[in-house]
Amino acid sequence: MAPQKDIPNVHIFSTRVGDVIVRPDLNCYLLLPPLPTSPCADLRPLHPSLRGGQHYFGSRWHNSIYVIRDNKILEAEDLHTGTSKEPRLLHPSCCDGQHYFAISGGSFGIILSPGSVTAVKDLTTGEPDPATVPGQHSWSKEKMESHHSYLYWQLQDNFSGELFSFHPSFLSFLPGGLGFLKGSAFGAWELVDTIHHHSDELITRTQGIFVNVGCAKEKLANVGTSWMASLLDSPDPGSVAIAIAKAQFALPIQFGGLGLDTKQEKWEEAREVEMSLQFTLQPNEVSYVWQYQMGLGKEVILFCRKIEITNSRNPPSGIPLPPSS
Repeated sequence: MAPQKDIPNVHIFSTRVGDVIVRPDLNCYLLLPPLPTSPCADLRPLHPSLRGGQHYFGSRWHNSIYVIRDNKILEAEDLHTGTSKEPRLLHPSCCDGQHYFAISGGSFGIILSPGSVTAVKDLTTGEPDPATVPGQHSWSKEKMESHHSYLYWQLQDNFSGELFSFHPSFLSFLPGGLGFLKGSAFGAWELVDTIHHHSDELITRTQGIFVNVGCAKEKLANVGTSWMASLLDSPDPGSVAIAIAKAQFALPIQFGGLGLDTKQEKWEEAREVEMSLQFTLQPNEVSYVWQYQMGLGKEVILFCRKIEITNSRNPPSGIPLPPSS
């Protein structure tokens, strides 16, 4: 799995009521029917008591869903309704696992390091379960383009033994998935206006410039079209699509992002606004007005507020947004 410092963690596991994909960074999750038979999914909010977890896991054989946060284990019957028991401390031998999973029979598997897997009967006591051999869980890499790769958990059908991956409609919910569907993120200065000064005198003046500012939400309209919001407090799929776009721009370049933080930009519906600019024009000079725009593939998604003026047709060299990390 790509390091958490580079890509937000994503948690994929089965429960008694269906399969789950959790995005803790978005505070929501998808509840799916058995993968990959249906493109439909229920978009649900993470209960506040279960947010910020480092690991989320469960199985079709366990009644509870488990969350590990700050070396404590939390249990919940449903990620939407909150904890069903008081948090308990993990046994020291069960802390700092790279991945946790539930095993049939009530035991738990822990990937301590690549190639090192152990099974315990109880995560709070660390009692080994020598009778349980964790199943063959493997990581799979799929290269989507020559400069891209995405790592995901490969799911196994317990009856046929076949391995399968996700229905394409769920791909955008995964970290980096939006870039695979629409194309890599880009950011560029676009020329939005030119100002000509036909005079032999130097002047300083203020001029209004009309530019689009905000998010072209129609470009994200196809993200999550198969997600249902069945609960009264379910997040709006459109709002989640915007959060996913922000996360995509924040990803490193090798995962289809730009490594830029766009949280301070205006993400409301893009609209034309007048911006007042003050500048000095040399005699018989032409000034060029630039706006920083960001998008995916070939589509502009975000019209940033930053405007720059140059005295040549060469765009500004700086990037007006802070790095995401």
